[in-house]
Amino acid sequence: MRTTPPAERFGAGTARGYRATHRPEVWGALIGAGGASAFMLVNGAALGSPWTGIVVAGWVCAIVVFVWTVLVRPRRFEQLEPPSKQASTIYLVSVAAMVVLIVGGARLLASFDRSELTVAWVVCVVGAHFVPFARAFDRALFRVMGWGMLLVGIAGLAGGLASSAVAAAAGVAAGLWMFAVMVADAVGRPLVNGRRPGSTIRRAPR
Repeated sequence: MRTTPPAERFGAGTARGYRATHRPEVWGALIGAGGASAFMLVNGAALGSPWTGIVVAGWVCAIVVFVWTVLVRPRRFEQLEPPSKQASTIYLVSVAAMVVLIVGGARLLASFDRSELTVAWVVCVVGAHFVPFARAFDRALFRVMGWGMLLVGIAGLAGGLASSAVAAAAGVAAGLWMFAVMVADAVGRPLVNGRRPGSTIRRAPR
């Protein structure tokens, strides 16, 4: 059986996303859609009527747009090279730090009887963990998504001190922001998928 060489699997070209699920731009977006959906639906339910129904309707619209732009609509893919060891290390350290900070922060908030702020804290930490990826993988998408979520999370923490509904709303907003950034990347918006002038993706050391 013929196997497709990595150079072909990750070369530049145009394809529909559902035919390129092996590429990180696609499977990464699918994972992101799962996280964004959780942010919206879980926190939308916490807002109560009528906001729960409004959030569900917004989520359905977001999913439809996401599926069309990421999986159905033909999109341009660029040449990819394997990540460097440094990029892999940054990824692993960022993910590990995210888990530690989420668990530690949740316990700290619970000790102060402010567990309702946990979702806003999670938004902050998840957003912050994306920021280092922008330089490691040379993808502006991570910078835009990360800083946007961090700002939403900070607003949720501040407003959540007055009302738990604000913290829940921050979770919904974070999910919407994730969908928006992934859709912008799929349609080729320079702010999201542009690279630094003259930058290249280095191969991993052999």
